[in-house]
Amino acid sequence: MNFVDGDYVIDELAKIHSKGYDIEVDWLTSRFKPEQLVSNRIKKSIGYWGDYLEKHLSSQNVDLDKISSLYFRWPAGQRKFMIATDDRNKEYKIYINETK
Repeated sequence: MNFVDGDYVIDELAKIHSKGYDIEVDWLTSRFKPEQLVSNRIKKSIGYWGDYLEKHLSSQNVDLDKISSLYFRWPAGQRKFMIATDDRNKEYKIYINETK
């Protein structure tokens, strides 16, 4: 769970998602979409986890330099997932467990 400034970030994302928006976090550039709905809490969370990304991937024996894209996506009306592409253009996709 990602608790920032007194609330869970996933709850804020769920509110955005419930209004019919697609949500996307580009972990390599720290960009959030929809840009007009990014809050300070979301920015802080992305900043914190983005700063930790290389260390986390390294602990999993993944070289960040080999990753050409890395996204969290939550399309409107669909499930959350992570998707990555490596330097060989191989794509990796995993759905995130729904716990609420």
